[in-house]
Amino acid sequence: MPTKVRKRRTVKDVNHNDYGIHLLVGAKGPRAWKVTIYRDGLVYNRLFSFSRYGGQDAARAAADKCRDQLMLANLPKLSRDIRQRLISTNTSGHPGVHYRCYTGVAYWVARTTLRNGSSVTKSFRVEFYGHEQAKQLAIRERERQLDQLGDYRSYKVEHGEKHLMQLIIQNPSLEIVGV
Repeated sequence: MPTKVRKRRTVKDVNHNDYGIHLLVGAKGPRAWKVTIYRDGLVYNRLFSFSRYGGQDAARAAADKCRDQLMLANLPKLSRDIRQRLISTNTSGHPGVHYRCYTGVAYWVARTTLRNGSSVTKSFRVEFYGHEQAKQLAIRERERQLDQLGDYRSYKVEHGEKHLMQLIIQNPSLEIVGV
């Protein structure tokens, strides 16, 4: 018996109100809204079935409220804090600072990835500054690059950030730490 080819659905006209909320469709059609929020390696899932909440619109309203509460209670880290993680291959002891030697020329390099995916890099030749001074200059340059980033929260999708800003605008009395 031939297998049924499933077409992959594309998401069109996604707006910030759909962030973290997905429609679950069963064999008999839509049956629930699912809220999924990812934060710091944890996954927050909640299910809002149409039968339990008295219909699709009521379940969506409950899902929206739950998603908003989860977002405000579990803010993502600041981008600067994420960029300060030491990775396992780091040998300098300072995030974003590494030693390079190209064709016999040694450098200490400061590198920071920007929000748009591009990166800022500055190198300091060991030959000109000496080993320790070049390393210290790279460390200071890395701090300067991080200061240029600004303090924004790191969202993987733009819709999440837009929705959080909308929540803050709608509720100016909210006290959110770190915003």
